[in-house]
Amino acid sequence: HLSREAFYANLMSDGWTIVGRKSCRRMNSAAFASLRVRAEADMRPSEDSPGRTVERTIAQLRRSVSQLREAHFVDTFLKDLKVSGFANTKANLRRFIVLGLGSPSNSIVSRLQLSLAIILVDHLGLTVSEMELYDPVFTPVDEKVIESLDKIFGAINAHTRQHNLSCQGTSKVQCAKSMLLTREAADKYAGPDAKPTDTPTFWFMPHCEAVLYENVLKANWAKANALRSHIFLGNNFQTYAERWAQRKRSLGCPLHVLSAANILRVCVKIHVEGNATSQELAAFGDTSVQIIGGDADIKLPAVPLSR
Repeated sequence: HLSREAFYANLMSDGWTIVGRKSCRRMNSAAFASLRVRAEADMRPSEDSPGRTVERTIAQLRRSVSQLREAHFVDTFLKDLKVSGFANTKANLRRFIVLGLGSPSNSIVSRLQLSLAIILVDHLGLTVSEMELYDPVFTPVDEKVIESLDKIFGAINAHTRQHNLSCQGTSKVQCAKSMLLTREAADKYAGPDAKPTDTPTFWFMPHCEAVLYENVLKANWAKANALRSHIFLGNNFQTYAERWAQRKRSLGCPLHVLSAANILRVCVKIHVEGNATSQELAAFGDTSVQIIGGDADIKLPAVPLSR
Protein backbone atom coordinates (compact mmCIF):
# COMPACT_ATOMS: atom_id res chain seq x y z
CA HIS A 1 0.00 0.00 0.00
CA LEU A 2 1.39 3.44 -0.90
CA SER A 3 1.98 6.18 1.62
CA ARG A 4 -0.69 8.88 1.84
CA GLU A 5 1.56 11.39 0.07
CA ALA A 6 2.37 8.95 -2.75
CA PHE A 7 -1.30 8.05 -3.10
CA TYR A 8 -2.29 11.70 -3.60
CA ALA A 9 0.61 12.21 -6.01
CA ASN A 10 -0.57 9.27 -8.08
CA LEU A 11 -4.10 10.63 -8.21
CA MET A 12 -2.92 13.98 -9.50
CA SER A 13 -0.29 12.63 -11.88
CA ASP A 14 -2.73 10.15 -13.38
CA GLY A 15 -5.13 13.00 -14.16
CA TRP A 16 -7.97 11.10 -12.50
CA THR A 17 -11.29 11.23 -14.30
CA ILE A 18 -14.91 10.53 -13.60
CA VAL A 19 -16.53 8.88 -16.60
CA GLY A 20 -20.22 8.68 -17.44
CA ARG A 21 -22.08 7.54 -20.55
CA LYS A 22 -21.81 10.94 -22.22
CA SER A 23 -18.95 12.63 -20.47
CA CYS A 24 -15.33 12.27 -19.50
CA ARG A 25 -14.07 15.09 -17.33
CA ARG A 26 -11.05 15.77 -15.23
CA MET A 27 -11.78 15.55 -11.51
CA ASN A 28 -12.27 19.04 -10.10
CA SER A 29 -10.81 20.26 -6.81
CA ALA A 30 -14.03 19.69 -4.87
CA ALA A 31 -14.31 16.10 -6.08
CA PHE A 32 -10.65 15.50 -5.35
CA ALA A 33 -11.11 16.90 -1.84
CA SER A 34 -13.98 14.47 -1.33
CA LEU A 35 -11.83 11.58 -2.51
CA ARG A 36 -9.04 12.75 -0.23
CA VAL A 37 -11.38 12.59 2.77
CA ARG A 38 -12.27 9.02 1.82
CA ALA A 39 -8.63 8.11 1.29
CA GLU A 40 -7.67 9.45 4.70
CA ALA A 41 -10.50 7.48 6.29
CA ASP A 42 -9.43 4.29 4.55
CA MET A 43 -5.79 4.78 5.56
CA ARG A 44 -6.49 5.03 9.27
CA PRO A 45 -5.45 2.13 11.50
CA SER A 46 -7.61 -0.92 10.96
CA GLU A 47 -9.76 -0.47 14.05
CA ASP A 48 -13.52 -0.50 14.42
CA SER A 49 -15.38 2.67 15.26
CA PRO A 50 -18.02 2.63 18.01
CA GLY A 51 -21.28 1.22 16.72
CA ARG A 52 -19.67 -0.70 13.87
CA THR A 53 -20.85 -4.27 14.32
CA VAL A 54 -20.94 -7.39 12.19
CA GLU A 55 -24.74 -7.45 12.24
CA ARG A 56 -25.04 -3.80 11.19
CA THR A 57 -22.49 -4.20 8.40
CA ILE A 58 -24.18 -7.35 7.07
CA ALA A 59 -27.53 -5.55 7.00
CA GLN A 60 -25.94 -2.62 5.16
CA LEU A 61 -24.26 -4.98 2.71
CA ARG A 62 -27.53 -6.76 1.98
CA ARG A 63 -29.12 -3.41 1.17
CA SER A 64 -26.20 -2.48 -1.09
CA VAL A 65 -26.47 -5.75 -3.02
CA SER A 66 -30.22 -5.20 -3.47
CA GLN A 67 -29.58 -1.59 -4.52
CA LEU A 68 -27.16 -2.63 -7.24
CA ARG A 69 -29.26 -5.55 -8.46
CA GLU A 70 -32.02 -3.02 -9.13
CA ALA A 71 -29.72 -0.35 -10.62
CA HIS A 72 -30.19 0.19 -14.33
CA PHE A 73 -26.48 0.82 -14.91
CA VAL A 74 -25.58 -2.57 -13.42
CA ASP A 75 -28.17 -4.33 -15.59
CA THR A 76 -26.74 -2.52 -18.65
CA PHE A 77 -23.19 -3.43 -17.62
CA LEU A 78 -24.01 -7.15 -17.32
CA LYS A 79 -25.76 -7.08 -20.71
CA ASP A 80 -22.74 -5.32 -22.26
CA LEU A 81 -20.51 -8.06 -20.87
CA LYS A 82 -22.70 -10.71 -22.46
CA VAL A 83 -22.27 -9.33 -25.98
CA SER A 84 -18.60 -8.37 -25.66
CA GLY A 85 -16.93 -11.74 -26.12
CA PHE A 86 -16.38 -11.84 -22.37
CA ALA A 87 -18.11 -15.23 -22.09
CA ASN A 88 -15.28 -16.98 -23.97
CA THR A 89 -12.86 -16.12 -21.18
CA LYS A 90 -15.15 -16.35 -18.15
CA ALA A 91 -15.86 -20.05 -18.78
CA ASN A 92 -12.37 -20.98 -17.58
CA LEU A 93 -12.21 -18.79 -14.47
CA ARG A 94 -11.11 -20.54 -11.30
CA ARG A 95 -10.23 -17.65 -9.00
CA PHE A 96 -11.71 -14.28 -8.00
CA ILE A 97 -9.24 -11.97 -6.26
CA VAL A 98 -10.38 -8.74 -4.60
CA LEU A 99 -7.70 -6.16 -3.76
CA GLY A 100 -7.83 -2.57 -2.55
CA LEU A 101 -11.46 -2.68 -1.46
CA GLY A 102 -11.19 -0.47 1.61
CA SER A 103 -13.26 -1.07 4.73
CA PRO A 104 -16.85 -2.22 4.05
CA SER A 105 -17.86 -1.53 7.65
CA ASN A 106 -16.70 2.09 7.45
CA SER A 107 -17.28 3.08 3.82
CA ILE A 108 -20.43 2.93 1.70
CA VAL A 109 -18.23 3.08 -1.42
CA SER A 110 -16.40 -0.05 -0.28
CA ARG A 111 -19.72 -1.79 0.43
CA LEU A 112 -20.97 -0.94 -3.04
CA GLN A 113 -17.80 -2.32 -4.59
CA LEU A 114 -18.03 -5.51 -2.53
CA SER A 115 -21.69 -5.79 -3.54
CA LEU A 116 -20.76 -5.65 -7.21
CA ALA A 117 -18.14 -8.35 -6.61
CA ILE A 118 -20.83 -10.58 -5.09
CA ILE A 119 -23.12 -9.95 -8.07
CA LEU A 120 -20.31 -10.69 -10.52
CA VAL A 121 -19.42 -13.94 -8.77
CA ASP A 122 -23.02 -15.01 -9.33
CA HIS A 123 -22.87 -13.85 -12.96
CA LEU A 124 -19.65 -15.79 -13.53
CA GLY A 125 -21.06 -19.04 -12.16
CA LEU A 126 -18.56 -19.06 -9.30
CA THR A 127 -19.31 -19.21 -5.59
CA VAL A 128 -18.77 -16.50 -3.02
CA SER A 129 -16.43 -18.90 -1.23
CA GLU A 130 -14.06 -18.73 -4.21
CA MET A 131 -13.37 -15.05 -3.55
CA GLU A 132 -9.99 -14.13 -2.03
CA LEU A 133 -9.81 -10.69 -0.41
CA TYR A 134 -7.14 -8.46 1.04
CA ASP A 135 -6.82 -4.87 2.13
CA PRO A 136 -4.54 -3.68 4.94
CA VAL A 137 -7.36 -1.52 6.30
CA PHE A 138 -9.74 -4.42 6.95
CA THR A 139 -10.96 -4.16 10.54
CA PRO A 140 -11.95 -7.09 12.78
CA VAL A 141 -15.58 -6.44 11.84
CA ASP A 142 -14.66 -6.48 8.13
CA GLU A 143 -12.87 -9.79 8.56
CA LYS A 144 -15.82 -11.37 10.37
CA VAL A 145 -18.22 -10.12 7.68
CA ILE A 146 -15.98 -11.57 4.96
CA GLU A 147 -15.85 -14.87 6.84
CA SER A 148 -19.67 -14.85 6.75
CA LEU A 149 -20.10 -14.01 3.05
CA ASP A 150 -20.47 -17.59 1.91
CA LYS A 151 -23.14 -18.25 4.53
CA ILE A 152 -25.02 -15.05 3.66
CA PHE A 153 -24.73 -15.04 -0.14
CA GLY A 154 -23.68 -18.64 -0.86
CA ALA A 155 -25.65 -21.48 -2.42
CA ILE A 156 -25.70 -19.46 -5.64
CA ASN A 157 -25.07 -22.38 -7.96
CA ALA A 158 -24.14 -26.02 -8.14
CA HIS A 159 -20.47 -25.34 -7.39
CA THR A 160 -21.42 -24.62 -3.78
CA ARG A 161 -21.95 -28.32 -3.09
CA GLN A 162 -18.44 -29.11 -4.30
CA HIS A 163 -17.03 -26.38 -2.05
CA ASN A 164 -18.98 -27.66 0.94
CA LEU A 165 -17.64 -31.17 0.36
CA SER A 166 -14.08 -29.83 0.23
CA CYS A 167 -14.65 -28.25 3.65
CA GLN A 168 -15.78 -31.43 5.39
CA GLY A 169 -13.72 -32.04 8.47
CA THR A 170 -12.87 -28.35 8.71
CA SER A 171 -14.65 -25.90 10.98
CA LYS A 172 -16.82 -23.28 9.31
CA VAL A 173 -14.59 -20.51 10.61
CA GLN A 174 -11.43 -22.15 9.27
CA CYS A 175 -13.05 -22.70 5.88
CA ALA A 176 -14.35 -19.14 5.68
CA LYS A 177 -11.01 -17.66 6.74
CA SER A 178 -9.44 -19.05 3.57
CA MET A 179 -11.20 -16.19 1.79
CA LEU A 180 -8.98 -13.69 3.63
CA LEU A 181 -5.55 -13.34 2.08
CA THR A 182 -2.55 -12.57 4.22
CA ARG A 183 -0.31 -9.64 3.34
CA GLU A 184 2.31 -12.09 2.13
CA ALA A 185 -0.16 -13.88 -0.14
CA ALA A 186 -1.45 -10.59 -1.53
CA ASP A 187 2.12 -9.46 -2.26
CA LYS A 188 2.67 -12.63 -4.29
CA TYR A 189 -0.22 -11.53 -6.50
CA ALA A 190 0.31 -7.76 -6.68
CA GLY A 191 3.41 -6.78 -4.73
CA PRO A 192 6.68 -5.41 -6.18
CA ASP A 193 7.99 -8.97 -6.58
CA ALA A 194 4.69 -10.56 -7.62
CA LYS A 195 4.77 -14.06 -9.08
CA PRO A 196 2.96 -15.27 -12.22
CA THR A 197 -0.60 -16.52 -11.69
CA ASP A 198 -1.24 -19.39 -14.07
CA THR A 199 -4.81 -20.04 -12.91
CA PRO A 200 -7.42 -18.09 -14.94
CA THR A 201 -8.32 -15.27 -12.57
CA PHE A 202 -10.79 -12.41 -12.25
CA TRP A 203 -8.89 -9.47 -10.73
CA PHE A 204 -11.40 -7.21 -8.96
CA MET A 205 -9.31 -4.10 -8.23
CA PRO A 206 -11.58 -1.03 -8.21
CA HIS A 207 -9.70 2.27 -8.00
CA CYS A 208 -6.40 0.68 -6.99
CA GLU A 209 -3.18 2.61 -7.42
CA ALA A 210 -1.59 2.24 -10.86
CA VAL A 211 1.39 0.45 -9.35
CA LEU A 212 -0.79 -2.52 -8.30
CA TYR A 213 -2.13 -3.07 -11.83
CA GLU A 214 1.43 -2.65 -13.09
CA ASN A 215 2.75 -5.27 -10.66
CA VAL A 216 0.14 -7.85 -11.69
CA LEU A 217 0.64 -7.26 -15.41
CA LYS A 218 4.43 -7.24 -15.16
CA ALA A 219 4.47 -10.52 -13.22
CA ASN A 220 2.30 -12.26 -15.84
CA TRP A 221 3.50 -10.54 -19.03
CA ALA A 222 5.97 -13.24 -20.05
CA LYS A 223 3.24 -15.90 -20.01
CA ALA A 224 1.02 -14.49 -22.73
CA ASN A 225 -1.43 -17.36 -22.93
CA ALA A 226 -2.02 -17.31 -19.18
CA LEU A 227 -2.43 -13.53 -19.13
CA ARG A 228 -5.05 -13.71 -21.88
CA SER A 229 -7.14 -15.90 -19.55
CA HIS A 230 -7.20 -13.20 -16.87
CA ILE A 231 -9.93 -10.57 -16.50
CA PHE A 232 -9.36 -7.21 -14.86
CA LEU A 233 -11.97 -4.94 -13.30
CA GLY A 234 -10.50 -1.62 -12.31
CA ASN A 235 -9.50 1.78 -13.57
CA ASN A 236 -9.62 2.00 -17.35
CA PHE A 237 -6.15 1.24 -18.77
CA GLN A 238 -6.81 3.56 -21.70
CA THR A 239 -7.25 6.46 -19.29
CA TYR A 240 -3.75 5.79 -17.98
CA ALA A 241 -2.42 5.66 -21.56
CA GLU A 242 -3.91 9.09 -22.28
CA ARG A 243 -2.63 10.67 -19.08
CA TRP A 244 0.89 9.26 -19.38
CA ALA A 245 1.24 9.69 -23.16
CA GLN A 246 3.75 12.53 -22.85
CA ARG A 247 5.48 11.19 -19.73
CA LYS A 248 6.49 7.65 -20.57
CA ARG A 249 10.03 8.29 -19.35
CA SER A 250 8.84 9.66 -16.03
CA LEU A 251 9.49 7.88 -12.76
CA GLY A 252 6.65 5.54 -11.87
CA CYS A 253 5.12 5.35 -15.34
CA PRO A 254 3.04 2.11 -15.48
CA LEU A 255 4.51 0.85 -18.75
CA HIS A 256 2.79 -2.54 -18.73
CA VAL A 257 -0.57 -0.87 -18.11
CA LEU A 258 0.07 1.45 -21.07
CA SER A 259 1.03 -1.49 -23.29
CA ALA A 260 -2.03 -3.45 -22.20
CA ALA A 261 -4.27 -0.50 -23.09
CA ASN A 262 -3.22 -0.86 -26.74
CA ILE A 263 -4.05 -4.55 -27.05
CA LEU A 264 -7.32 -4.98 -25.18
CA ARG A 265 -9.57 -7.66 -26.63
CA VAL A 266 -12.46 -6.68 -24.37
CA CYS A 267 -13.09 -3.37 -22.65
CA VAL A 268 -16.55 -2.93 -21.12
CA LYS A 269 -17.09 0.27 -19.17
CA ILE A 270 -19.47 0.64 -16.28
CA HIS A 271 -21.56 3.58 -17.48
CA VAL A 272 -22.68 5.18 -14.25
CA GLU A 273 -25.70 7.21 -15.24
CA GLY A 274 -26.60 10.76 -14.29
CA ASN A 275 -29.29 9.58 -11.87
CA ALA A 276 -26.87 7.35 -9.97
CA THR A 277 -26.00 8.32 -6.42
CA SER A 278 -22.79 10.17 -5.66
CA GLN A 279 -21.57 7.06 -3.84
CA GLU A 280 -22.19 4.91 -6.92
CA LEU A 281 -20.28 7.42 -9.03
CA ALA A 282 -17.38 7.37 -6.57
CA ALA A 283 -17.41 3.57 -6.48
CA PHE A 284 -17.56 2.89 -10.22
CA GLY A 285 -16.47 6.00 -12.15
CA ASP A 286 -13.88 5.23 -14.85
CA THR A 287 -14.19 1.50 -14.10
CA SER A 288 -14.03 -1.16 -16.81
CA VAL A 289 -13.75 -4.89 -17.28
CA GLN A 290 -10.71 -5.50 -19.49
CA ILE A 291 -9.18 -8.56 -21.14
CA ILE A 292 -5.85 -8.42 -22.91
CA GLY A 293 -6.09 -9.66 -26.47
CA GLY A 294 -3.82 -10.70 -29.28
CA ASP A 295 -3.50 -14.00 -31.12
CA ALA A 296 -2.85 -16.99 -28.90
CA ASP A 297 0.41 -17.90 -30.65
CA ILE A 298 1.89 -14.38 -30.70
CA LYS A 299 4.02 -12.97 -27.89
CA LEU A 300 2.90 -9.81 -26.17
CA PRO A 301 4.88 -6.70 -27.11
CA ALA A 302 8.13 -6.14 -25.25
CA VAL A 303 7.92 -3.56 -22.49
CA PRO A 304 10.98 -1.51 -21.53
CA LEU A 305 12.21 -1.65 -17.95
CA SER A 306 10.30 0.67 -15.62
CA ARG A 307 12.12 3.64 -14.21
